Amino acid sequence: MFFLVLFAIIEGGRFIFYYETLNNATREGARYAIVNGANVDPIGCPTGPPAPGSTPCDTAGNDVRARVRNAAFGVLSPVTVDPVWLPDNGRGSTVKVSATFTYRPLVPLVPLPPITIKAESSLVINN
Repeated sequence: MFFLVLFAIIEGGRFIFYYETLNNATREGARYAIVNGANVDPIGCPTGPPAPGSTPCDTAGNDVRARVRNAAFGVLSPVTVDPVWLPDNGRGSTVKVSATFTYRPLVPLVPLPPITIKAESSLVINN
């Protein structure tokens, strides 16, 4: 009985850790998106002609996805990230970053199904 309670506490702690990590990662991704908001057009490319020697722009929100995945350190399985700009990425618009992660128990004493953890963060572009 002692070990059952001990492993339940460990699994509960892991679940809360992953949940909070995913929440913080989406907040970081949304912050990155609002900081770079109005300086790019709706598909993520800088407005105007490209500067000489510049790198290609992010056309699909991959920079936001990478920022969320980097901030989700400790999460073992892949994180699915979906950034959305409503209605566009101009000043006063909203950016919503959603992320999902499938949590699997470490100790299979009690056969729990995989649990999908979803986090979402919305911020207003003030840039």
